[in-house]
Amino acid sequence: MTDAPQTPADMLYAGVQLTRPLLRNITARVEADLASSGITVGQRAILEALLSRPSATAPELTALLQLKRQFVARELKELLAKGMVCTEANARHSRSHFYRLTDQSRHVIEQIREREMAEFARFAARFTPEEIAAHLKIQTALNAAFSDH
Repeated sequence: MTDAPQTPADMLYAGVQLTRPLLRNITARVEADLASSGITVGQRAILEALLSRPSATAPELTALLQLKRQFVARELKELLAKGMVCTEANARHSRSHFYRLTDQSRHVIEQIREREMAEFARFAARFTPEEIAAHLKIQTALNAAFSDH
């Protein structure tokens, strides 16, 4: 697009067009920041999800993260092998179990989140709280609108 967007629809479209490169750039940055931690971007997402709840099943993590079941299963298997998650029995389903963080992984993901949130706080200082709230509102609505189809 060579001309600056003029209408609200044009501006929304231009914003959506930035999504792919934005996600690529964010992923590359997160990968670089995780290089010394020994975990991948996908594993980081799972650890963060488990940080927000005491335990979760693989299907719960799949739904929460909106990822493919096979991907979540593979990442959980690797995290188990690394000792970054542990399992506990699920009384409701004998073939399913709950995953939870280990003390080691809790420390790792808390350190990662602390570093990331400090960086976001510095970045957020460039905008008003109202601008950030508007961004979140629009991103949330776009996600809902496109996930319905």
